[in-house]
Amino acid sequence: MSISGNLSTMNLSEILQWLQMGQKTGTLQISQGMVTKEIYFKGGNVCSASSSDPSEFMGQFLLNSNKLSERQLKIALEMQDRDKEMLGSILLKQNIISKDELLKILEQVSEEIIYDLFLWEEGKFEFKDGQLPEREIAIFNMDITHLILEGVRRSDEWSRIRAVFPNEEVVVKLVVPQILNSLPLHVNETGLLRLVDGRRNLKGIALEIRSNLFNVSKAFYDLYEAGLVAVGDYSANFLRVEKEETLDPSESQIRKIEMLISEGKLDKAQLEIDKLKTVTPKHPKLFMLTEACQEKLLETTAKQMIKFSAIPQLSMAVEEITKLPLSPEEGFIVSRINGVWDVKSIMKIAPFDETVSLKTFKKFLDDGVITFR
Repeated sequence: MSISGNLSTMNLSEILQWLQMGQKTGTLQISQGMVTKEIYFKGGNVCSASSSDPSEFMGQFLLNSNKLSERQLKIALEMQDRDKEMLGSILLKQNIISKDELLKILEQVSEEIIYDLFLWEEGKFEFKDGQLPEREIAIFNMDITHLILEGVRRSDEWSRIRAVFPNEEVVVKLVVPQILNSLPLHVNETGLLRLVDGRRNLKGIALEIRSNLFNVSKAFYDLYEAGLVAVGDYSANFLRVEKEETLDPSESQIRKIEMLISEGKLDKAQLEIDKLKTVTPKHPKLFMLTEACQEKLLETTAKQMIKFSAIPQLSMAVEEITKLPLSPEEGFIVSRINGVWDVKSIMKIAPFDETVSLKTFKKFLDDGVITFR
């Protein structure tokens, strides 16, 4: 028997308990936006999990735990493309990690994928009864009670964290007098504080150290509680959109524009945006639609123009680049441009979707930050 629904009406704890009680075997698939996660069951027990989010790939966990370097991951991923072999098997053959280490990290990856789902307020889910992946997956006997207790604990903690850090764009700054009074600090605290520059936000720091947003936010929440960091006041930088009226006569046209953008019919979408601008020049969604159209155009042209085999080189001085208002993803990409790695190599080690990487390369090329050879 299959079930489906939304996490907003049936939470993950209830779903896991229902599948356990029914001793189900199959795949629980949960999707939110572009991200899809799967939890695999055998006889009511959780045995593994996977995610389409690049930040939750095994390679990122290995980088975060210092089990391998970016160069080693790049080489291993190239071998994976060539030999069509599992990344874990490649790392075992190269003696980079042991079998015990591989199994431990795979179990940790599965646990983190599941824990993150407890932070999702909504998401479509479907249990595919009796269906498991055809590909080989690592099998673990994961305690559902423990998963639920830890997931609920993180959810509660996330609420407290969000009261201080309401979103991933929050920037923190050092409270130097308190830091000096607290010396010596733990090595983990020192490592995090070194990343605080008053400009880099929580998302940027998470990308830099290959950790998930919850763990980074929790670590900085503890530093905030200890008085070592403070939240910067950057509220003026955020766009505040007025709440729309319940009845919007332009709603059908807006839906049409959104559909055209999603289908890549950008010329037609722009014409409809221009019509909307003429009729209701102050419509609160105009800016968003225009931005979405431009983003889709950038994505399309980036896929057409950027060659995976091209090697990017910086064409601006590092001092000039550091002064640019770079997003966390842009900062990550530019820091990996070394004149040796090609576009494909950098995209493979990036903890975000390749479309983001391609758009970043295209933007850098247009702004004169890089050239290709």
